[in-house]
Amino acid sequence: MKQRIPLIVTALVILGVIFLTYSNHFHNSFHFDDAHTIEDNAYIRDIHNIPLFFKDVSTTSAMPSHQGYRPLVTTTLAIDYAMSLKSSGGKEGYNTFWYHVSSFSWFLLVVILIYFIQVKLYDSAFNQPYNKYFAMLGCAWYGLHTVNAETVNYIIQRSEILSTSGIVASFVLYLAFENLRKYYLYLIPAILGMFAKETTVMFAPALIMYDYIIVKQKSLKDIFKADGLKVFGRSFLIGTPALIICAALGIFSIKIMTKVIEIKGTESPVYYIISQPYIVLHYITQFFFPFGLTADTDIPEITSLADDRLFIGFAFVIGLILLAFKTSDKKEWRPFSFGIIWFLLMLLPTSLVALAEVTNDHRPLLPFIGLIFSMVCLVANLYYNILKSDTLKKAVLAVAMFAVLGYAYGAHERNKVWKTDQALWKDVSEKSPRNGRGWMNYGLTLMGIGDYLDAQYAYDQALIYTPRYYILHINLGVLKEAQGKKFEAEQYYKNALDYGPGYVESYYYYARYLYNMGRVQEAEIYCKKSLDIFGGYIYSRYLLMDIYYFKKDWQNLLAASQTTLSMYPGDGKAETYLKMASNPATTITAVDSKSQTAGDLLNQSLAYYYAGKYRECIDACNKALELQPNYPEAYNNIGTAYNQLQKYDSAVWACGKAVELKPDFQLAKNNLEWAKSQLKKK
Repeated sequence: MKQRIPLIVTALVILGVIFLTYSNHFHNSFHFDDAHTIEDNAYIRDIHNIPLFFKDVSTTSAMPSHQGYRPLVTTTLAIDYAMSLKSSGGKEGYNTFWYHVSSFSWFLLVVILIYFIQVKLYDSAFNQPYNKYFAMLGCAWYGLHTVNAETVNYIIQRSEILSTSGIVASFVLYLAFENLRKYYLYLIPAILGMFAKETTVMFAPALIMYDYIIVKQKSLKDIFKADGLKVFGRSFLIGTPALIICAALGIFSIKIMTKVIEIKGTESPVYYIISQPYIVLHYITQFFFPFGLTADTDIPEITSLADDRLFIGFAFVIGLILLAFKTSDKKEWRPFSFGIIWFLLMLLPTSLVALAEVTNDHRPLLPFIGLIFSMVCLVANLYYNILKSDTLKKAVLAVAMFAVLGYAYGAHERNKVWKTDQALWKDVSEKSPRNGRGWMNYGLTLMGIGDYLDAQYAYDQALIYTPRYYILHINLGVLKEAQGKKFEAEQYYKNALDYGPGYVESYYYYARYLYNMGRVQEAEIYCKKSLDIFGGYIYSRYLLMDIYYFKKDWQNLLAASQTTLSMYPGDGKAETYLKMASNPATTITAVDSKSQTAGDLLNQSLAYYYAGKYRECIDACNKALELQPNYPEAYNNIGTAYNQLQKYDSAVWACGKAVELKPDFQLAKNNLEWAKSQLKKK
């Protein structure tokens, strides 16, 4: 009992420090792939869609090229949206606080679970009283590691966290309930993890190696001997059920459920694979010296046999494998050996399957658990077996704790970088200056605040490294259109169609441009082409309804709004258009505030706005405010209408009021920045 109380206190202190380290991240923005998987993904807006997530891969993303079968991830996002909506009284489903709370909670679960695995590891190596405290050290090291902040902050990458949770939870169940192993209940978390990310399949080989090295206490060298090979065979049989089930789920996920698998960014799968040994060295370096972290690296693939990185990488991996073999000889070093094996095994899926980027700083979340096992084993050996002086032992522990606190400081600082899109992509452009996509995204943030000159510079830099990137040309088109350079804008939109003919965004943005230019018939053609690629792209559906409304094509508007609502029940814009198309004779009528709610008046203001009747839009919003003062959406619509009327001072006041009432109202913030940028030009 005397030992347990300090242990509990230690655990609470560690969890408290982890919470303090991440206390500045809970309101960080959505970033990058969060846009098409969360913000633009209309399916997560209805929690009743959860069963659909397990049947239809298109529910995972608004971009067909990025759709993968990860229904557990989408389920958690739908729950986050519902929590956000409930906490705001039905007004806001994208309060990032709830999404970060969810990701952080799963991350804490991983930190807690690896404690139990470590206790088993160190107890197998040392008959010492402080093994649990060394396990605590490992939890602190992992929970506070700077590199892990990249995954914790990047909301959609909770797929890594959920997958990792599945693996470690299955390990814990396997270790804790030996009598129940025959029922295979320990496989349940791993099965669930497979619905988050296919890398969970590595639970099986990790379990095999754990049984062989730790449970059966065998050296890796013994595999090459007849008796050792027989023992390994018995270990392999233990992992076979997990291997069969996880492999079957992986095949089901990739081959059956995932409709689109497209590798973008890599020149060749061969180049990607031969680059991975060097990336292993890169990750090891990051583990010890987590400097220069970036959300989007510019490390190039190895494309030549003369590249020094090829030999350095392969030599390093071979050395790492030899070290694992050597340390598996002795009982007290076998957790070290198993940690290296874990690290290499968990990197295999992203090393053998060519992905868009040769490396990402969020990928080591699962592999780093193995390095924690190894490094804590090293510290424990120094403390128990190697160092004789109490002073030196204390010094080793002090250095370890100092390093952990250093990692905590680094994680806290990385949280600040992930605060906003502008901060994140500015950081990427500085640390990955050869990354065209990073420059493009930085330019996008600058364009969002009206800094067109610097946005142009960022886009020009992006063109150097990714001249045929279709999204870059779309953004250049948007920039030129905002600057009133219509001819240049159209040329960039056409470039996007040439470079990305199979992508829904290429057709949508050109259709939107044509609509803005009054070329409605052409806009309709390209809008329909975008929907031919992906009928669930919500922005194309919105634009098509706008076109039908503009043409007063009530029959097609009725059909389009009904189709949209069948796909996205409760969609506000579709419901508004459905009412208009159902009763076109009274669609645009005088607004009678006595017979309508504030919400009805807000919808009426949108109808006026889409019809180009900006004065009437403002009047409708003012009447909504009479019924519901402090209605931020009404103030935002007033500001948007004033922007169209080029009365930017009034727009600044109205949008500023909306932001004052609702500080996380991103749309109002964007409209406010636009109005301010236009005032500066006067």
